[in-house]
Amino acid sequence: MKRRSVLAGVVPFLQGGRWLDQLLLVNQGEIVQKRFVGIAEGETTEIAVIDDDGTTVSSEHEEQLGQSPAEISPEVATSLRETYDSIRFHVTVNHHTGSLKVFSRTGLVEYRTSRALYSGTAVGDHISFQTSLLNSDTIISLSCLAEEKESLQRRCRVGVEDPTAER
Repeated sequence: MKRRSVLAGVVPFLQGGRWLDQLLLVNQGEIVQKRFVGIAEGETTEIAVIDDDGTTVSSEHEEQLGQSPAEISPEVATSLRETYDSIRFHVTVNHHTGSLKVFSRTGLVEYRTSRALYSGTAVGDHISFQTSLLNSDTIISLSCLAEEKESLQRRCRVGVEDPTAER
């Protein structure tokens, strides 16, 4: 058997494994940080960071965000979009170790997400979620949301309305 034949069979399998991971396996972990940034003219401004140590808000946005930078309303997001070319929401997840470790992620990973998912979760929440097939660092939906790891399931009712909405 030629070397090219072996490579032709192995390479698609390895690439297919990444797609299989994203299609079939549910990612699970604990949210350890939430943050969102504004981007204007190529410059990134960190607007708010929420983690176990507390909340840090950019001084220029303290009044606009009020007492709840962890939950951004559509109105506040629209107001921020008048200042920035775009705003991006991120959550950092500490992945739970699973029994099937062939393709699963481990450790801390920062994901981009929608405003609705950012606002619908809190630091300390445990989540089961799916990532985008095109961008594995983007959470597109939640399968389950629980306050404790022991309560987390592969699928359950999640109270986040329209999780992909940006407004």
